[in-house]
Amino acid sequence: MIISFVNQKDGVGTTTTAINLASSLVRKNHNLVLIDADPQGSATTWHSIEDNQAFEIIDHPGELTQADIKTIETAYDYVIIDAPPAVDEKVETILKTSDLAILPVTPSSLDLWSCKETLDKMNPESEALQSGKVRLLINRKIPGTRVGREARQTLDKFDTPVFETELCQRVAYIDAMKYGVSVMQFAPGSKAAGEIEQWGQEVIALLSKDMSEEDAPDNSIATLYREETDNILFRSFQNFL
Repeated sequence: MIISFVNQKDGVGTTTTAINLASSLVRKNHNLVLIDADPQGSATTWHSIEDNQAFEIIDHPGELTQADIKTIETAYDYVIIDAPPAVDEKVETILKTSDLAILPVTPSSLDLWSCKETLDKMNPESEALQSGKVRLLINRKIPGTRVGREARQTLDKFDTPVFETELCQRVAYIDAMKYGVSVMQFAPGSKAAGEIEQWGQEVIALLSKDMSEEDAPDNSIATLYREETDNILFRSFQNFL
């Protein structure tokens, strides 16, 4: 399964959400790779901070063909692609091969308008659009605010389904990225971790009917994730000694 994170606007949280979804899927025993297709290389930088081995990241800032993606897919349950902030030929290629395209959007007027423009620019021949598996993700919502409440009402007018799970503006997301870990590794009992776990279940449910029995997760993947989390915590503790 190929999941892409796209939005022509930078700064809406595509990298943060891609990394945390990847971590959630690994925790659920799925073997995956994240392709950092954004020339900014934010996911690659995150990966290098703590040498996080929870899952593999491929730095691929240059041209990316459908054949490249399909070849990589053969070795994994999921391929997650962090696309550059654009809707150009490279992003169109990514969309053509995606089983699910996710557009993170923050509850601001500028981001909502940009999200609509991104949807309008998408090639209708893309795999995700043809299968109807394009989803909007409300990200960085500020709980208890009018703007946060109105975001879903606005997105409902776009004729594109919106995930039920909403990710809120929380310090845990920022700190986790700063230290090179996922929010589940940084604060496993936090509200942020709970949001990601709930969203991960929603993504799996959306795609599960397209997965065969051969795609069933390998329990050893989750074990490796827990071991890597323990290793990171140990290294962090050592730094204080």
